[in-house]
Amino acid sequence: MEEKKYINHPYLRENTIEQRLYQETITASCVEQNSLVVLPTGLGKTLIAGMVTAFRLQIFNEAFVIFLAPTRPLVLQHAETFKSILNVDEKEIIVFTGEVPPEERMENWRNAKVVLATPQIVENDIITGRVDLKKCTLLILDEVHRAVGNYSYVFVAEQYLKYAKKPLILGLTASPGAQREKIEEVCKNLNIRNIEIRTEKSPEVLPYIKEIKMGWVLVNLPPSILEIKKILENALVARLKPLKEKGFIESYAVRKISRKQLIQIQNQLAKERQAQPEVFELMAKVAAAIRLTHAIELLETQGLEALQNFFYKLEERSKITGSPKGIKDLLMDNEIATARIRIMNLIETQVRHPKIEKMIQIVREQLLQKMNSRIIIFTQYRDSASKINEILQEEGYSVERFVGQANKIGDKGLSQKQQTEIIEKFKQGIYNILVATSVAEEGLDISECDLVVFYDAVPSAIRYIQRKGRTGRRRPGRVALLLTKGTRDEAYYWSAKKKEREMKSTIKTITKTKLEPLKEENQQQIKLEKYLEEKEKEEEKIVVYVDNREIGSDVARELIRLNVKIVPMQLQVADYLASESVAIERKTAEDFLQSIVDKRLFPQVKEIASKYEKPILIIEGQDLYGRRAIHPEAIRGALVSIVVDFKLPIIWTINSEETARMIYTIARREQTERETRIYIAEKTPGGLRDVQERVLIGLPGIDQTLAKRMLNIFNTLEAVFTKGEEELSEVKGLGKKKAEKIRKIITSKYNDNNSF
Repeated sequence: MEEKKYINHPYLRENTIEQRLYQETITASCVEQNSLVVLPTGLGKTLIAGMVTAFRLQIFNEAFVIFLAPTRPLVLQHAETFKSILNVDEKEIIVFTGEVPPEERMENWRNAKVVLATPQIVENDIITGRVDLKKCTLLILDEVHRAVGNYSYVFVAEQYLKYAKKPLILGLTASPGAQREKIEEVCKNLNIRNIEIRTEKSPEVLPYIKEIKMGWVLVNLPPSILEIKKILENALVARLKPLKEKGFIESYAVRKISRKQLIQIQNQLAKERQAQPEVFELMAKVAAAIRLTHAIELLETQGLEALQNFFYKLEERSKITGSPKGIKDLLMDNEIATARIRIMNLIETQVRHPKIEKMIQIVREQLLQKMNSRIIIFTQYRDSASKINEILQEEGYSVERFVGQANKIGDKGLSQKQQTEIIEKFKQGIYNILVATSVAEEGLDISECDLVVFYDAVPSAIRYIQRKGRTGRRRPGRVALLLTKGTRDEAYYWSAKKKEREMKSTIKTITKTKLEPLKEENQQQIKLEKYLEEKEKEEEKIVVYVDNREIGSDVARELIRLNVKIVPMQLQVADYLASESVAIERKTAEDFLQSIVDKRLFPQVKEIASKYEKPILIIEGQDLYGRRAIHPEAIRGALVSIVVDFKLPIIWTINSEETARMIYTIARREQTERETRIYIAEKTPGGLRDVQERVLIGLPGIDQTLAKRMLNIFNTLEAVFTKGEEELSEVKGLGKKKAEKIRKIITSKYNDNNSF
């Protein structure tokens, strides 16, 4: 057997990265120009990122590298890889998660060689000024196909290219998507001029490709389930007929209508400025049709329990104040009521979707062939994941459900910590089956996976490739696709296959096309004159105080693009402060309507109007009418009351970009023409407890949560102010540094001009 050879580099640990010609070739082309690397799963995209990192740190040894990935488990996975291959002190390889406090992150940014994080955290740190991008020598973006639209990758890359002295971007993906426009958008957003692509058929990677056996299993719906399907289709046709009569669709045949078409019609109707009863009625029909289309898909591809849970969630939603009237109308429909009774009866008699039996059979056969196999079963829906998990547990298998973080009605999500623990237990063999939703599709390194089961098909080429990529990494693997004959399952499968072919063809075409060259300012180191010019601009920046809850909004992002200095604060009144007299409350059209329903609107309006001389309400969105089941007269009455009773002017904006430009214009006028300071108003105290909390919130690093915690422990303000550093630092979340600052403020004389 030929002896393995390894990459030799001062910033790489010895005998960690095996020499592979295609990896070295790709690395060499990526160390000098912004690059997109498209490489099948399991062929070492992270190792290429590690080699590019080593080269950049060798050239710019005072600089640091940022590695972004969409989820925390992915970030932790990449961190472990980097710690194992980079010849860098592990303390200088830092992981940022939502659990790391902002002030601690600021300190870590100064000391890091490599920072690995989710993009939202880095985006927030850029907005709040915690990170200086000038010294960042490399930005790595995993699953880079996400770098489109408003995703955080786009903003981070834009700011990085703007401020870094010697920028370089490396984008990694196994599946960039089928649409040429999307791939070109990624390249444009990241200023990419070089694409490196290898497929399973590329000669240089063939020796490292492991065989993946693909097989699909067709099942037929039993007559009892087909009867329910027919009932739902009849209910759908009743909603489609009025749309055909009005010319929105050519046919009300169920097989010819898609959810995408219905959503387009819904958006078209929402733009109707005149809120006529006829428009509302049509919108209700479209909303019901969308729900019924989804219900039919659940029945066809998932099973009875998933459909039963769908109707249960609609029922729970209908009980919420302000929920659309159309939901109640749909649930009261005779055909829907009949369908629900039949669903319940079939579940009680243990009728199941035929996929279930096939899935159990496939799992059983795999484990008989290889007892310690690792198996992942993918499904789009949590309800299905729960049911599959329950059934496999009843069959005696060691199985665990793997879903995202978001909490849904009757279904609590998994925390990032829980996700990480489940993956580790799966690798160790404590669980040998994972039942997963899309959260497990992207990037996770579960190298021992022997079998992947698609419980349902997905129409996305990216997701299809990602699911398939969970097996066949270091040894041959198998993929089994369960498809219900004559349903969306089949249509989605062939759609994904077609898009996969188009994706490969598109990338080849793009690589032959000359990409736009990098801007000159991003190719050369910033000159002294330019640096001084940027410094001067920095000092002249317009300042806007932004409530902490707005920091993650698109508006804050746009303000940064307008060169505004953002000061994040926990504002008790308003969302944005432009001067001592001008405070701005921003509401999206949806939030404005919701605040009418839950009675938040007028207390907020009264508060801002009483605290500031020139309060402003910005409503963001094109239309208030037709979005919710709120009578137009009630909306108009609220608007009139705000302007007439509270004398609060309303500014309308189309989107977040226009909102940001409006705030910028207001702040610039106030700060450059009037030279005013910014006054922070506090909410009117609700009682003695509120006043006590506010006294402590005035101290550095103390928010409302910490203030309450301190008062619960020490009971009085007097006790808080007489405690020493050691006692204060024992309060959870306070720490020695904050305790030291608090004691310094309390004990220093007023005339002392010492910094702290």
